[in-house]
Amino acid sequence: MKKALQHLSEIVARANDVFYSKFEHVDTLMGIMDKTLRNQGMKADAITIDCIALDKKIVILLHDDKPDVVNIALGNKEGDIYSSSEYELAKLSETALVEIMETNFIS
Repeated sequence: MKKALQHLSEIVARANDVFYSKFEHVDTLMGIMDKTLRNQGMKADAITIDCIALDKKIVILLHDDKPDVVNIALGNKEGDIYSSSEYELAKLSETALVEIMETNFIS
């Protein structure tokens, strides 16, 4: 696993723990895709946070050609994307991710 993906996955895991401590009734599942996208020809890694009961998903993409930026897409399990935003990797925090999770899974 690449260092940037490992670092980001640790931030996402901590954010997921904080989210769960605030909203124990909302189950989420975190996944790391460090080979799946590459096997499909994309030069990127991803971390997903799924809320299966609500059919909602957050996909956090790390593209090889933009190592200092992450794309965060909000959508559903089928792969439909409702919105996408770019964030500087260095400025992405647990707090910011928890807010994204609250907006997508609670609102």
